[in-house]
Amino acid sequence: MKTHESLEHILEKITCMRRGQKYEGLENISLHIQNMEHEKYNFIILRLKKQIGIVKKYSPPVRPAMDPMVSSYLGVYSGLDFPEEYGLLMGYPKCCIESFKSARFAIDNNHLKEVEEIKENMNNNLRNINYAIVLTSGFIPCSLKCRESWNRGLIALVSLKEYKNIVKLERELFNELPHYHGGYNEYFEKIFLKK
Repeated sequence: MKTHESLEHILEKITCMRRGQKYEGLENISLHIQNMEHEKYNFIILRLKKQIGIVKKYSPPVRPAMDPMVSSYLGVYSGLDFPEEYGLLMGYPKCCIESFKSARFAIDNNHLKEVEEIKENMNNNLRNINYAIVLTSGFIPCSLKCRESWNRGLIALVSLKEYKNIVKLERELFNELPHYHGGYNEYFEKIFLKK
């Protein structure tokens, strides 16, 4: 699935929940979306559609984090009582949601050890191609080796060219969708393999 398609899938779920469609495991967020003020709902839909258009133009190998204004209005930051629901809405693998629920809220030493293992396992040819490991910002995988996360476009090894494209995408997202969320500086988490 292309990264803009996964954002389109989230948009589709939000619009269907607004119309009253039931999704197993999304009961609380669904109620929140259904009770949202009309203006606020329209605002997040417009911003999410704009983000999808920008992401589609760049076609990055990793999905960016959802626009912070959209996430805020959906209650992502205040809804930590329902991490399963937000993880499910965002398309995160169950194993990563469970890891997050165990109070794993950031890239930790175990992840950094995996970075070293990934570096060691890269052969000389790939060492010249891969520049960084990039993750969807705010997504904390159970492991940097989680195949499901890679398959869903939440983690990828990127070349220097892809990295520069991601930086351009991030800049455009900041310019076109300004926000004032202090804890949300990037749409992508970047772990450099080279200096």
